[in-house]
Amino acid sequence: MAFLHEHIILPLSDLLKGESVHTHLRDLRNVEQWSERQLHDYQQEKLRQLLFCAASEVPFYKDWFDDHHLNPNEVTLDQMPIVSKAIMRQEGIERFTANNCPTKDRILSRSSGSTGEPFTFYVSREASSVNTAAKLRTWYQAGYRLGDPYMKIANGKRQGRIKKWQDRMNRCIYVPFYSIDDNALINVLATIENQKPLYIRSYPAPLYLLARYRNSHTGYNHTPRRIFTTGSTLSDAYRKEIEKAFGCDIIDSYSCEGTPNTYETPAHDGYRVCGYYGIIEVLDNDGHPVKDGIGRVVSTDLWNLAHPFIRYDTQDLVEVRNGQIVRIMGRESDAYIASGGDIYTVHNFSHYFLYDIKGVDNYQIVRHSNDNVTFNIVTNKEFSPAKKQHIIDFWQPKLNVAISVNIVDEIPLMHNNKRQTIICEQ
Repeated sequence: MAFLHEHIILPLSDLLKGESVHTHLRDLRNVEQWSERQLHDYQQEKLRQLLFCAASEVPFYKDWFDDHHLNPNEVTLDQMPIVSKAIMRQEGIERFTANNCPTKDRILSRSSGSTGEPFTFYVSREASSVNTAAKLRTWYQAGYRLGDPYMKIANGKRQGRIKKWQDRMNRCIYVPFYSIDDNALINVLATIENQKPLYIRSYPAPLYLLARYRNSHTGYNHTPRRIFTTGSTLSDAYRKEIEKAFGCDIIDSYSCEGTPNTYETPAHDGYRVCGYYGIIEVLDNDGHPVKDGIGRVVSTDLWNLAHPFIRYDTQDLVEVRNGQIVRIMGRESDAYIASGGDIYTVHNFSHYFLYDIKGVDNYQIVRHSNDNVTFNIVTNKEFSPAKKQHIIDFWQPKLNVAISVNIVDEIPLMHNNKRQTIICEQ
């Protein structure tokens, strides 16, 4: 089964999508045998190509190199400016898009919005292929093989016919959720019992809610081989509850736009960065490398020449020991429990602002002591007064409270360099 999926179905999928996941999955096996020196030399060569492309084809970086009278062949990574999502928003997507990248070779992508900032950017098809291969390789190291039945629990409906076709070919059981009440939890748990996936992948928050329900009710017996978590912080409390409910190990992973796949090892001795895809720096507030302690993740994507992410400040915090990431700290994902019992995670709200309505750059949900709710939103030129009413009409019956919408200039960061997306006042 694995041979059929890896050597026939995966190449066919690559052909249909114009990608090369199969090739890079094979290459990653070889990369794992490299010495540290070989990996370093490879990264420096890819970095040189990236900087040359940025200096010649990307307006933002072309201006930066011209203004500083620098040659991309002579610049080291630590000399490059640190950029952030805010800078990319202010400059505009065109300023970070390579002029020489054909439209057919790039994909418009969206971040998960776990910080309350839905964000769009381009990814080259080659970069997308490498990133997918890196994720598959992570799963392989945890025992998964292409063709093994797995379940993906996600917010919103599956987008696109090709994705749905891939689900069928890859034996993926896609389970969407929007609000999470007891009926929704029962339905998902029943699907797990009926379909018996070998692996489950989801955000920690919905898995925790499923686990909490399963731990307090009888009749659920299926135990997958492993669970993969991604998208937000996996707390110790969440891990304990989920592993107790499902009776299996969790492999956590971390990634965001412009960041190489970073995954927990099966031995749980820290997180490994896919150096074939990119470079991660962990820096303190003064921009100095952190070898032991807590710092923020600044990443460089070595493959995405369509929309370079060079020294991209993710605003995520991690803990490192002897230079290795041992704990992901920066991603918080609260849950909103409506008066009727329905539960909404930050990803539910993010899905709404990404797909159901346009014109909102950033959002925050504030539940006041009287249970009324305010949506603080940062808008752009696509926003209109009618959309303000749409937010009220859409969410008021779901949350079953009075809704107000407050347009603000910015939503401040918290102590952990993230924006608190859901605030519940006492």
